[in-house]
Amino acid sequence: MKGKGLFFLLVVILFSCFGGAVVKLNFDKAFYIPGSKMILSIDGIDDCVKYELKITRGTKIIHSEVGTTTGTIEINAPFEIGGYGIDLALSGDNISRGFSVLNSWLDSPRYGFLTDFFPERYDIEKTMDYLTQFHINGLQYYDWMYDYGKLVYEEGDEYKDAWQRVRKISNTTLKELINEGHKRNIASMAYVALYACNREFGEKHPEWLLYKKEAESWVPLDFYKKILITNTLEDSDWTKFLIDECKKTIEFGFDGIHLDQYGYPKDLTSYMMKDGKYIPYRTSQGFLEFINLLKRETDRPVFFNYVNNWPNKIQSEAKADTVYIEPWESCNTYEDLYKMITDAKKRSGDKPVILAAYLEGIKKHSIFLADSIIAISGGRRLEIGEIMRILSGPYFPGADAVDMKFLDSLKNYYDFQVRYEDFLNGEFNELSDVNFEENYSTNPQKGKIWVSLKNSKQGMMINFVNLVSARSSLWRSKQRMPEDFSNLFITFPKTFFPDNARFFFISPDGHVAPQEIKAETIGNKIKLPLLYLKYWSAILVIPEK
Repeated sequence: MKGKGLFFLLVVILFSCFGGAVVKLNFDKAFYIPGSKMILSIDGIDDCVKYELKITRGTKIIHSEVGTTTGTIEINAPFEIGGYGIDLALSGDNISRGFSVLNSWLDSPRYGFLTDFFPERYDIEKTMDYLTQFHINGLQYYDWMYDYGKLVYEEGDEYKDAWQRVRKISNTTLKELINEGHKRNIASMAYVALYACNREFGEKHPEWLLYKKEAESWVPLDFYKKILITNTLEDSDWTKFLIDECKKTIEFGFDGIHLDQYGYPKDLTSYMMKDGKYIPYRTSQGFLEFINLLKRETDRPVFFNYVNNWPNKIQSEAKADTVYIEPWESCNTYEDLYKMITDAKKRSGDKPVILAAYLEGIKKHSIFLADSIIAISGGRRLEIGEIMRILSGPYFPGADAVDMKFLDSLKNYYDFQVRYEDFLNGEFNELSDVNFEENYSTNPQKGKIWVSLKNSKQGMMINFVNLVSARSSLWRSKQRMPEDFSNLFITFPKTFFPDNARFFFISPDGHVAPQEIKAETIGNKIKLPLLYLKYWSAILVIPEK
């Protein structure tokens, strides 16, 4: 580790010495380039105050300082990419957060969404500051385009959304959002349906379309009788047309393209037209060729939506930068979530996996449990977007409103995942041969505490998820508040851990900073205390060097 490294964070806490004022420390970037300048702004203080600061990588302190501030601190980010912790003592209160150092947002994408692009939007800076505090470094601009196929509106500034022709959209607003995002290291991805064509436009180009046979007639495939479905093979004229439209989108200012589909038609269930003949069409091949051509032609970030994890067989060949999955009936249980993510990472060569796993905002306990299992499995969940909204369904403008208390708790989960990202990116250790106590399970199921172990260069991370009170193993179910546990114990074979290893307790549920715990050796076993468990807690195992 070379040079000094510092941080950024957001925290909300009451300080009695300030008469109950809310004190906030805010990030100025969603992530930091190695060695870049970081500006910490502190809101809610009136006078010069003393602080003590520690920066950690895992459990190792790499920087500490004391000082005074009236509201702003400028420092430099660490030079080594990865996840970092910050622990701040200010007027007797201790605050723990996490931050991220990356060369590019694609090294560790944390994806959010936007839906409101109306003229004279007044809260653009506030929205980007809000997203920054969750470390959101990439945004899907949902239904921003002028039309299906014809993406950028070139006749003026204002138009209405392509699907309903109701929601007002302004090119000026789009560009302001993109620019404000760039100031905070947030990339903007343009939503594009890769095989959806305006009906009137498509009927002028019948060779672009896909068909089904009804009685003795060939009928174009459609979506809700509004848009026609097209052939996206590399030699299709539709593909050439839409690639050019995507290039215009990049010229407009977007950083990349988020490709969507609708989950059908499956392979060899539709037909394309070629030389006046109708030929069986392999949809998955069309998707693969379009994705790879778009990546080659633009050399920009490309995401593709594997609706219901289909067609997952192309994940090994597709040049998209992530594996973005919208799970439906193929993924119902907590164990399904785990398997979907681990399979996608293996199949794609360990690309980042993002799930658009929809949960209503009222299901707060379900959200914390699903987020925990997704993170431990090696994935991310798309949920944060417009201020105080949680993504709850496939039509993004319908995202649910939630309260700030819930969001503050959820923010701890984002800090926790950033801070311990190096551990979460590790490989799973096989535990099926370990004889745990009855209340533990090595796969996520209701009525049990799911225990898993991951190995990384930083050390080991033993994760615990509390499904004891779960009504169901179905992740979409409304779960009850879990029973809090304290002073639990778990026993492992001694051979699992390095000699003289040190053990630290952590949790996004109020214990983000590591607390060293004492292990007890009993013969050839090691007994570890699990100090507290609400939704998700963990124990770090650090080799003594």
